[in-house]
Amino acid sequence: MDSEGRPITEEGVIVGTVAYMSPEQAEGKKVDARSDIFSLGSVLYEMVTGQKAFQGTSKMSTLSAILHQEPKPVSGITPTIPADLEKLINRCLRKDPQRRWQNMADLKVALDELKEDSDSGRIQAVPARAGQLTPVRLVVVAVAVVVLVATGWYWLSSPRPTEPEAPMVPVPFTTYPGRQMTPSFSPDGNSVAFQKRTEGPGANWDIYIKQIGSESIRQLTTDRNDDLYPAWSPDGLSIAFLRDMGDGKAVVLIVPANGGREKRVAEVRAQDTPRAKIHNRNLCWYPDGKWLAVSCDQDSAEAPYAIFLLSPETHEKRRLTSPPKGTWGDADPAFSPDGRRLVFSRYATSVASEIYLVPVSADLSAEGEPKQLTYGNAYAVTPAWMSDGKGIVYCSGGSLWKISASGSAKPKPLPFTGGGTPAISLVGHRLVYEVLGGAEINIWRCQIPKGTEKTGAQSRFIASSQLKHLAQYSPDGKEIAYVSWDSGNPEIWICDSDGSNPLQLTHLGGPSPEFPRWSPDGQQIVFSMASAKQSRIYLIPAQGGQPKPLTQTQFNEQAASFSHDGKWLYFHSDRSGERQVWEMRPEGGEQVQVTRKGGFCPQESVDGKRLFYLKGKGGYLSELWTAPVGGGEESRVLGSVCGVNFDVKEHGIYYAEPKYAEDTVPENEATFLFYDFASGKPKPIATIRRPVMWGFSVSPDEHSIIYSQWEGGARDNLMLVENFR
Repeated sequence: MDSEGRPITEEGVIVGTVAYMSPEQAEGKKVDARSDIFSLGSVLYEMVTGQKAFQGTSKMSTLSAILHQEPKPVSGITPTIPADLEKLINRCLRKDPQRRWQNMADLKVALDELKEDSDSGRIQAVPARAGQLTPVRLVVVAVAVVVLVATGWYWLSSPRPTEPEAPMVPVPFTTYPGRQMTPSFSPDGNSVAFQKRTEGPGANWDIYIKQIGSESIRQLTTDRNDDLYPAWSPDGLSIAFLRDMGDGKAVVLIVPANGGREKRVAEVRAQDTPRAKIHNRNLCWYPDGKWLAVSCDQDSAEAPYAIFLLSPETHEKRRLTSPPKGTWGDADPAFSPDGRRLVFSRYATSVASEIYLVPVSADLSAEGEPKQLTYGNAYAVTPAWMSDGKGIVYCSGGSLWKISASGSAKPKPLPFTGGGTPAISLVGHRLVYEVLGGAEINIWRCQIPKGTEKTGAQSRFIASSQLKHLAQYSPDGKEIAYVSWDSGNPEIWICDSDGSNPLQLTHLGGPSPEFPRWSPDGQQIVFSMASAKQSRIYLIPAQGGQPKPLTQTQFNEQAASFSHDGKWLYFHSDRSGERQVWEMRPEGGEQVQVTRKGGFCPQESVDGKRLFYLKGKGGYLSELWTAPVGGGEESRVLGSVCGVNFDVKEHGIYYAEPKYAEDTVPENEATFLFYDFASGKPKPIATIRRPVMWGFSVSPDEHSIIYSQWEGGARDNLMLVENFR
């Protein structure tokens, strides 16, 4: 509690000494005793090695290390450390709270046992060289920690209210440019194989692997043909997939999960519809790992597609299902965890299917006619079993649904927006599924030409498959604030000026924040956030915390920015009936109208004497106007600005101008220019060949511009749900 009795560990607030924070605390999430165990592990690591477990050149980079990096092995720094003590520390420092010591009581027992082993001489350690910690010293450290744990354990072990079940919140699992689809879990539930396609010349589908909790991915296949439908073997050692060879032919292959030579299993027919080729899951393993079920095969070119069994060892192939003549066939096979039932999609046509289930005998034969579980002539596809074998999750109408395997109840929609091709881990209670995104908008950087340079070079700067825009340099140019959907919801993020060490600042979980702007001292960020009926101004510390609302009217108030001395906030509001510029103190209080003839997105000049603001020409076009800060005659400065894209500097204004003066939407080209106060003339910087969207900021040294650019194209990426049930 703070001095006023308020909790200081509430969700969304980051408090504590940065170097000893747990990952969940660094993200502002709810913490419990396991977070204290992580912090204790950080202290013990430093006591044993003399180095901090997580280090960075700034608070931001230290937080990034806690979230994304593993500490150096203790034994690599202190070779004399007993292996048992190193294991104990490693378990304290696991990123996933579920894999740490779950309570102080268990940790105390482990430390007591370590002390007993030390006292009895059972601890074996390499003799120390000069200057190194001795085994005796390590035991003293362990005993000190036991005392520390015993002190904290008393209150941590006291009865606490039963906490509600953890919410099922989808977060992006892959955010790479291009498309990522058809996930398959490793048996331990800690890694996912999927097919990925990056658009461009020579693009094709390949198989990749990504470990949960890691940002990197590993490419498993590199063939020029499309590699599809990865299926992880039950022993975790290999991955089966299908390679489309063209001309209606495909081969089933198996490759070691760690990479290596591919093994050919069989040749099958390739499905003839693009929709089925991309959005189905046409391979699965039988639980004993001795058989593969494949659905893209036929007895003849006229027969419907059926599900066949393939033996990777003997290459035997035999039919498992018999779809009715005149139908498109069966696809998406999935065996129940006990192997006694098979669920699949049966297609009346290539775009109309339902979910069916058939019992399977011990000799892997279908027992009787399949039972239809879903009805409605919908596109019900890609069923996946719940880990307990009692329920099935599938996709229909672009959403995920759950149904009892007995078919005794109606399907229920899962509480996620959109989704397809679900994969469920047999352990770990995890769900991964596809989600179709819209057009890609990313943050780009344009160099401002110097000397004899004629145009500024442009490059993609901060990018993923999730929307990113509204980027702003900090006053010292060392950091960038921007809005991103990387967490599954629109939030404000901060990264270093080179785009590294991204860190989520807000945890709003709702409407999108807009227009993040730094205070002159870099300590605060003001932003607006719209709900269904109004938009309000908020202020948040740049190091994280709970956003403070500054306006609470029923009107729309947006695009706030600080005065040059940080004593005022300018923003626009429609409380007078149309958008006008207003001002207020950052600490709150009276709000005063500044303009009378319209204005929005205000910025004060560097010398604090003039105010610049926009007036709409319609659609995406704006005009830039100015007036004295203390009041006076207004005048037009620029007649054509792309949206809200301008930035006022000491000697002039950088801005984006559309290709056509009558544009009402962003077109294919825009020009970046610099309007010089002294000459009153614009100077071209660069031509941008793609639509420039919301967000435009010039670095303090005026070497570069960061902006948002529409890149076109659709994207598919994978979402992860923990605590799935």
